[in-house]
Amino acid sequence: MNLLVISTVSCFLEYIVPILIKYVTSRLYTVTKYDMELRKDLMNLKQEMVGISIVDEFSRFAKLQRKCNKIEGILKETANKRLTSQMKVQLFVRYGFHLLNGLLLLVLSYIYRSTPVIVFPKGMLWPIHNLLSWPCYQEDSISLIMWIIIARLVVSACKKIDIT
Repeated sequence: MNLLVISTVSCFLEYIVPILIKYVTSRLYTVTKYDMELRKDLMNLKQEMVGISIVDEFSRFAKLQRKCNKIEGILKETANKRLTSQMKVQLFVRYGFHLLNGLLLLVLSYIYRSTPVIVFPKGMLWPIHNLLSWPCYQEDSISLIMWIIIARLVVSACKKIDIT
């Protein structure tokens, strides 16, 4: 029974963990107070620029415009840095999890290749009992490898349902 639970949870974590990683990294890489202050200063500068006549006070308007451009550049640069570091962390953690989970499933399928995960009453899986019990060949059972395939098919069906 433990083998059934471990293999099923492992397959469903393939679907759940990327969602959790995306959520956690979006919370970790939020806008900083410095960025908020810069945005506030930018809004103030734009408000001030609206009240100035371009023709009458061109030099003052040009100075404010340069300050706005500088602040916008800083904001874009910090946003790009934050986004790239968030994407790096997401990819590293996601692929690290996929690697560890794949290794776990490989080790489990090697160790328990002749152990059935579920044993049904006689005759319940009659037309396909040989296929489902491969490689352990215990009659009316499902092997770990076949159970992993079934669980992954269910997970992929859940992904398709979730997308639409």
